[in-house]
Amino acid sequence: MHSVALRRRRWTGAALVAASLTLAFPAAASPAAAVSAGGLPAAAVPVMGGDRLTVGGPGVLVDLKGAGSVTFDVSAGRRLTVLAQRRTLTAADNTDLVIRRGGTRVAEGTLITTWSSVSLDFTAPAAGTYTVDIRPRAADRGTVLLSLAGAATGSLSPRGPAHLVTIARPGERAFLTFAATSGQRLTLVARRGTISQDEYTNLEVRGPSGGVATAGAVGYEADHRTLDFDVTETGTHTVEVNPDTDRTGTLTLQLAGTVTARLTPGRPTSLRLAQAGERAFVTFTAAESEQFRLTIRRGTLTTAEPTRLRVRTPIGLDVVHAELNATRPSAVLAFSASAGTYTVEIDPDGLDAGTLTLDLRKTP
Repeated sequence: MHSVALRRRRWTGAALVAASLTLAFPAAASPAAAVSAGGLPAAAVPVMGGDRLTVGGPGVLVDLKGAGSVTFDVSAGRRLTVLAQRRTLTAADNTDLVIRRGGTRVAEGTLITTWSSVSLDFTAPAAGTYTVDIRPRAADRGTVLLSLAGAATGSLSPRGPAHLVTIARPGERAFLTFAATSGQRLTLVARRGTISQDEYTNLEVRGPSGGVATAGAVGYEADHRTLDFDVTETGTHTVEVNPDTDRTGTLTLQLAGTVTARLTPGRPTSLRLAQAGERAFVTFTAAESEQFRLTIRRGTLTTAEPTRLRVRTPIGLDVVHAELNATRPSAVLAFSASAGTYTVEIDPDGLDAGTLTLDLRKTP
């Protein structure tokens, strides 16, 4: 039976960082399995605590007859993942894993009885020697394969080219950075490559201070995902790519921007969404109690998914909304305005692009 991905759960480390889990339902463990999933070579069965992990190096097969431990050395600031894969370890109860530096816990997680693997993601707070403690809660016996993965890196730019992300090793994550300015409206566009469709690949965008700007996943439902967000801090932002299971593969990421325009009543305006994931924000000025009718017609805009339309007041409240789709090529929105600048947002749900026309008219 092949692995079936579960949604990711996160575990908080006792100090400094958070650990996250990658979970999967297993095929039955095989006593002869001495090579990890994904083809990682396994070191010889160690005396407990006697073998060391290296970043991107071979796995260490730990034969548990009680608690065990494995050590590794890393430099400060490295983004790492300790992956534990059940081999012949019995499953009467859960098995706890803790990563320590000296006497300080850095990350922790649990290999639940029904899971074949668990991964602990962390950033090394300092250079030095770290220890992974493995502690079965019951009298479970057998082998667990431990490996230490680093992270792939890359860069993006708003409205720039797509970047191919390769998860080359089980447990690996990827981090891509981009510069952005406060006030920009951006969309992260993710397209599945060879990463398996029966798992979630988690995406998270963080600002310069570490706050989450947006998050989501490419999952079972579609081969792509678009995540809209407004930039609130100027500086370097980071996109984290974190698959739910210990499989490998590729996906592409791209940053789309926005199209802006001004509407004048009585003068139709044509817009072109040139890039998948792109949105449009069109403004117009209204006087108190003016009545309007806005007609939006699809031109070459594709219709694989709906395109959502919203008219917002000067304080950001939705007045009216509608959508364009394969069977609805146009929409008419009637509303009464107060004084100020109104915004029309045009937001394709998926990867649709092309042209459309907006026609704003005053009504008696």
